[in-house]
Amino acid sequence: MMGSTHFLFGTTAGLGVAAWQGWPAWQTGVAVVLSSAVAGGRFSPDLDQSWFWRKVDKVAPDESLGHGGPMRHRGLTHWWGLPAILAAALPFLPEEPRWLMVALLAGWCSHLVGDVVFGARSRNRGPGIPLAPWWWHKGIGLDTGGTAETVTRSYVLPVVICWQVLSLLGVGDPVNEFVLDLFR
Repeated sequence: MMGSTHFLFGTTAGLGVAAWQGWPAWQTGVAVVLSSAVAGGRFSPDLDQSWFWRKVDKVAPDESLGHGGPMRHRGLTHWWGLPAILAAALPFLPEEPRWLMVALLAGWCSHLVGDVVFGARSRNRGPGIPLAPWWWHKGIGLDTGGTAETVTRSYVLPVVICWQVLSLLGVGDPVNEFVLDLFR
């Protein structure tokens, strides 16, 4: 998935978590910034594409661990188990910083979900993200940057974000009723 699509996914994740938790506006704003920041770019699972990560990967003998090694793209940083472990630790965190971790986890997980859908097959691995720590990749495998992602980024996600914001502001009720009527 392209970075800009990841950022939009992170925005929807931050807005969704804030609505679910009933956070006030200031907390929602911080959550959106945090979830977007870790959904795409250097603070996301794609940190495995950074120059520093690649330099370390060149000298680390991680390939000897098999399956291309944990440091390759969509390796260990894309494993679903890392956010699951952090989520399991949430109850043990003090109350005050816990919401920050929830926002960060929402953004990180949105990246993984995006790569499950739009993560095409690569050299010596399947599409998607690893089910095991850095191997056994599974996903839908739609083309990164393809038509489906372009439509999602250009039309679907902006509409969803507007809908979320209107709902959080309390003026989305007519929109919500219209959408619910479509499915009745």
